[in-house]
Amino acid sequence: MAANIMVRSKLPARRKVDPQDSYKKYRKELREDFNNSCGYCGDSDERCDKSIFHIDHFAPQSLFPELALDYANLVYSCRYCNVSKSNHWLGTDSSVANDGISGFVDPCDQNYDVHLGRSSSGRICANTKVGAYIVKRLKLHLLRHELLWKSRRMRELRVHLDDLIEEIKLRKEPNRDQLLALLEKHRDLTRKIDEYERGAYA
Repeated sequence: MAANIMVRSKLPARRKVDPQDSYKKYRKELREDFNNSCGYCGDSDERCDKSIFHIDHFAPQSLFPELALDYANLVYSCRYCNVSKSNHWLGTDSSVANDGISGFVDPCDQNYDVHLGRSSSGRICANTKVGAYIVKRLKLHLLRHELLWKSRRMRELRVHLDDLIEEIKLRKEPNRDQLLALLEKHRDLTRKIDEYERGAYA
């Protein structure tokens, strides 16, 4: 069954940059161009130690050293996706990333989200055969990706929850106080989880 939620909240787009003598010097620009998130799984670096985010060479530099400093070949990537992808590549042509069945899709290609999506629970899943290859190779089925997605959704929903609590306070309905107590307890609990995450990665 096809997924119906995008893997990434926003499509990354690489800018034009001045040439550098080391690909590591592109880190700041890459992080911004990839919306502070892994190009492959969409995990945000907001709650992570930035050092575990790597710079991946889409077409591996071990196979195509001439692309080692090519900004158009770089991907801001979490450690999990970068290590799993490693130097895997089909064939010997850097411009052919997949054969329609196996291989990869450049995360900046709008077709990336055609091949991959999320289930309603946030689990990353494949929409195509190439997507299935990517999910398996990059281990995108890992529970961590689903939980991090849910954590972001929880933070977004808490903003709406604050508004709802204020709205209910103005109502004069039976059981209002019980409903308020329940909503406030839920809000406070998710806030504590959020504070824990912030502290764990500070």
